[in-house]
Amino acid sequence: MPRATLRQRLRYRFDNAMARGVGSQIAMLAIVTLLLILVTSTLLTLTGLSPQGGDGEPVSFGRLVWLGLMHAIDPGAVGSDAGSWTFLFIMLAVSFGGIFVFSALIGVLTGGFGEILDRLRKGRSVVIERDHTVILGWTGKIHALLTELAEANANRPGASVVILAEHDKVAMDDEVRTVLGDASMRVVTRTGSPLVRRDLDLVNLGEARSVIVMSPDGPEADTVVLKTLLAVAKAGDRAGKPPHVVAEIKSEKTLSVARMVVGDAAGLILTPPLISRVLVQTGRQSGLSVVYTELLSFSGDEFYIQAQPQLAGKTFREGLFAYEDSALVGVYTAAGERLMPPAFDRRFEPGDQVIAISRDDDTVILNGRPTPVAEEVLAPLHPHAEPRPERTLVLGESQLLPLVLRELDAYVAPGSTALVVGEARHLAARIGGDALRHTSVQVRVGDVTDRAVLDGLDVPGFDNILVLAETEGRTQEMTDSRTMITLLHLRDILRRHGKTVPITSEMLDGQNRELAAVTEADDFIISNTLVSLVVSQVSENQRIAAVLDDLLSPDGHEIYLKPARDYVQPGADVDFYAVVEAAARRGELAVGYRLAARAHDSEHDYGVVLNPRKSERIRLAAGDRVVVLAER
Repeated sequence: MPRATLRQRLRYRFDNAMARGVGSQIAMLAIVTLLLILVTSTLLTLTGLSPQGGDGEPVSFGRLVWLGLMHAIDPGAVGSDAGSWTFLFIMLAVSFGGIFVFSALIGVLTGGFGEILDRLRKGRSVVIERDHTVILGWTGKIHALLTELAEANANRPGASVVILAEHDKVAMDDEVRTVLGDASMRVVTRTGSPLVRRDLDLVNLGEARSVIVMSPDGPEADTVVLKTLLAVAKAGDRAGKPPHVVAEIKSEKTLSVARMVVGDAAGLILTPPLISRVLVQTGRQSGLSVVYTELLSFSGDEFYIQAQPQLAGKTFREGLFAYEDSALVGVYTAAGERLMPPAFDRRFEPGDQVIAISRDDDTVILNGRPTPVAEEVLAPLHPHAEPRPERTLVLGESQLLPLVLRELDAYVAPGSTALVVGEARHLAARIGGDALRHTSVQVRVGDVTDRAVLDGLDVPGFDNILVLAETEGRTQEMTDSRTMITLLHLRDILRRHGKTVPITSEMLDGQNRELAAVTEADDFIISNTLVSLVVSQVSENQRIAAVLDDLLSPDGHEIYLKPARDYVQPGADVDFYAVVEAAARRGELAVGYRLAARAHDSEHDYGVVLNPRKSERIRLAAGDRVVVLAER
């Protein structure tokens, strides 16, 4: 490479100086102005062209410097000059130089102020909050998550949430105001990458009560989450106080690696199995989605874990009737073991904590006043009917499909069948039906929004219909629109045949649920909302994650909606203590009921009443259901 010329060197140094920012640019303009004034003042002094002062003596060098500065600042000053024409033209040149310099200065200042305002708009100052919740990332789930966090923190003065995302701050602030309205919870937004240490330092992780890592859309979502967890773990080490971390994970392979990064105490939520379990369970029990939404939402009744020393020595069965406003569902033993539920004759020991469904933490109190139960209002015990093979129609090509079929296979009787319809021609390879024990799977390629395809499926001949959200290569709105079109066709087909088949569909945006209500589908699983509800619950109480995992697992006790006639006589005037007694005789826990007459009434939670006051009188009709925690 040839040796750089003097001009190249000067240009290189000039470029470097300009790149240093506004301060360097202003300094350079000041130097140019000073050089201009010094050169002209020296020239005037050496040539004797400087004007004479009031005493007849030539103006001093210092005075010439001052005159030059005034001409540079105010070009109008040249009009009051006196002296030779040469002097006047020299000062005019100084004025022109001043015009150039100060015009450039105005441009630099304008650009500098613009940069300052842009930095302020992006929010680059360090957050001075304590005991706040940090959300890393911005996805479609953020609206439901913020709503739930606002509800959870409604009774906490000064509660705050800090969001760090690669998203425009002004846009985030506008959306937050739209979602939360007048909520008392303060939301602070910062633009930045959770993967960058300097950006992560803005949110003050050392003082945070919990950190929520949102999973972005796209095939590399888990990679981003894992890198974010590594950054959070390192930031926690620097702060000397690792925060409580909650993160969405989409692949089981990533889960074990993430656990190594953040430890066993972190709340890592594997979202695809969560959605598929609720979808399958709800498809088999209409109304179950409403029960889960009520349990997971802070606006309704949710799980609380509290010490109840007054129960020491009492059996778990006696504890069921010790609460008027809460429903006992399990025990955390003094040794840290979780029992949901324990044996009914197990006695509470000192240090045990109850797991209860209640309106708030201050309503978990021993205020039960059970009344004697008249035997004639209770239904006789019947043995469980043997399950029969079922036919299930699954519409939509989705990444959840293998999980949905696996979950379905865990519940159905041997000899059951499932017909899967989707557009992808590699559906059979994706399903992996050979791993299923009770279900044989058939595959048909077709567009589930095409009426001709649906007419050829014998829709009325199925026991259940599941409609999955087809997210691959589609926006959220497009996905939900396709789901609604499919539901409209299904409802019309069933109406024409005079048949009724339970339909459960997955949607992404909760705002589309009201629009989708015209399809008369039995249940909707709003997957984004469901994940947001679970994340918010676990962020507020990390032990809730294990409780929810127990409820959603095919093993052990789960939530069922069973016919009310199996518990009390239809139409009998009873209180809920009687329903709890009837369920206890079956080894089950009654936690609510669903009225069939309000199954499509959104204003009354689609007929679901969870954790009712046990002393209130109710009449359950033959078509009503009791919400129980049972093994089958």
